[in-house]
Amino acid sequence: MRMSRKAGLLVSAAVCGALAWGAAGSALASIEHSPAPSRGAAPHKAPLPNTGELKAQAKSLAEISGVLGPVTDLINDVLTTADNGKLPADRITEHSKAVRNAISAVRQSGPEAPSAPSVSQPDNGSRLVTGKSANDLRAAALTGLQTKTDALLKAIAADGPAAITSAVTQSVTALANVILSITLGGLPAPDLPGLPAIPRLPGGIA
Repeated sequence: MRMSRKAGLLVSAAVCGALAWGAAGSALASIEHSPAPSRGAAPHKAPLPNTGELKAQAKSLAEISGVLGPVTDLINDVLTTADNGKLPADRITEHSKAVRNAISAVRQSGPEAPSAPSVSQPDNGSRLVTGKSANDLRAAALTGLQTKTDALLKAIAADGPAAITSAVTQSVTALANVILSITLGGLPAPDLPGLPAIPRLPGGIA
C-alpha cells in the first residue's frame, strides 16, 4: 500500500516528535533521579589586606565615569545629531533623567573621608591652598554641573544656536570641575615621566 506524500510527511513528523520527546523524557528522568549537588559551605575568600585606600580610589573612578557618560552623551547628541542644536522633547527628557540620576547617585555615594578644614599653606607642595575641603569642592562641583546641564537642556528647547553653544561650553567646564575635584581629592599621583605633580586637596585621600 502506497502512502501519499502528505501522509508520509505527517508520519515522519510524528515519529521525529516521538523520538525527540522520548529523548527529552529520558533526560528529564535522569535529572530527576540524579543526586542533588552538595550544598556545603562556600569556601572562604580572604580579601586583600590593607586596601582601604585603593577601594576609595576605585570608588572615585566610578564616580567620574558615572557622571562622564550621561553628560557627554548629552553634549555629543547636541553637537552631532541635533538639528541646529535642537532635540525632540523625548530626547531632552531622556537626557535630563540620565544626567540627574547620575549626579544624584554620586551625591548619595558620599565621600569616603570626613570633610576636613582647608589649609592656609601647602604641605611640601603636596596640598593645594583653597578655601574649601575636597568634599566641599566635590559637592559644589556636582551642584554646578546640575545647574549648567539644566541650562543646556532649557536652551536646547527654547533658544537659538548661539545660546546653545554657550550652554554646551559651560556644561563642559562644569563637567571638568567635577572630574578635577574628584581627581585632586581621591586619586593617586600619576607617575608618567613628564607629567606635572598633581596637588592634593585638604580632606581628600592622603
